[in-house]
Amino acid sequence: MKASRRNFLKWSGISSAVFAGLSSSPALAHLAEIDDSYRYYCDELIEITEPGKLIGPDGTARCSWSRRPYLDLNFEDADFMFSRAGQRYRFKKWDMYHFATPDLYVGLLVAWIGYGAFCSAHVYDRETKTNYEDLHLRLPWPEFPMMRNSDQGITEYQSRKVTAVFEVQGERRKLRMDFPGFQGSGLQVEVDLHHPQEHESICGTFLTHPRRMNYGHKINCMPVSGEVVFKGRKYLARPDDSFGALDFGRGYYPPKLFWYWATASGLDPAGKLVGFNLGYGNTRANTQENALFYDGKLHKVGQVNCACDPFDLRNPWRVWTDDGKVDLSLIPENVRRGNLKIGPFYSISRPALGYYHGNLTLDSGRVIRLQDLFGLFEWVDQKW
Repeated sequence: MKASRRNFLKWSGISSAVFAGLSSSPALAHLAEIDDSYRYYCDELIEITEPGKLIGPDGTARCSWSRRPYLDLNFEDADFMFSRAGQRYRFKKWDMYHFATPDLYVGLLVAWIGYGAFCSAHVYDRETKTNYEDLHLRLPWPEFPMMRNSDQGITEYQSRKVTAVFEVQGERRKLRMDFPGFQGSGLQVEVDLHHPQEHESICGTFLTHPRRMNYGHKINCMPVSGEVVFKGRKYLARPDDSFGALDFGRGYYPPKLFWYWATASGLDPAGKLVGFNLGYGNTRANTQENALFYDGKLHKVGQVNCACDPFDLRNPWRVWTDDGKVDLSLIPENVRRGNLKIGPFYSISRPALGYYHGNLTLDSGRVIRLQDLFGLFEWVDQKW
């Protein structure tokens, strides 16, 4: 049964009773979501442990992961298309931060994708369980500043309708957004995310061909301080109960992407920072960014399984590993439904916010038991 998630949604809507067995079978669900058109290439996965360049002198990159952003992102040395202008058109880059306070979940995104640029914000009111989203689009030229590497620099989106500035200053990531027209009531964000130098994160280099590469950096478990002003009310973020994460992407992505992404940050019952970044894109063999974080240290995991009930997304979502190092369920509190189609391009998404329960096993064998850890779990199928 070969069908993309897009086709799966079409024919699953005919009669969920016909496929009732599918929703309880993660193995069948995987077959329904991924086919050979979702490209991925990795001959050997290695760990990077010292500084270097992403792209070598021969124009190729290596499938890799690292605990720190060691690699310089020299995408100007990529050469996989006859036309450099056409190649630049295929380049995509984004900075996405998201954080949760006791009152709000906030996601901020700035992206440049060759043929367009945009800035978006998402606010989820945890008391009323209501989502608010808004998006500003602009032409890609003139190109605005975006940091080359994830550990230094500034990303600055400026327009008449929205300003967003993300800046790295040592151990602090300073986020500023002024979006006066957001949902008709305005949004102002001014927060700092603290990432101590000794804390580890997860970086990955992904390939669809040795000469076509993309790079991601995820930082979890960053305490947040500052304030969010929304709908005339000021919400405070305090480092003892507010935690955020970074999703940083740069590169030449395949035209069709599918992914599961499970992530959360917070405190365990002992008061230690705990979080995880789990999932896969285009294939379960895509394991570069699968990691657990505890008290500033990374614990690498390999292939994971992800599943949700496609016929009732209010049921628990699951993420687990075959070796038992991860066994988590998310109890959804809110699930959004994204269905966007523009010509040949589309983006179908189901982001779920809720509470994680279950166990994480560290490299030492110690088991961390999670209860009510607020986080995100989503699947996305897109062509863009």
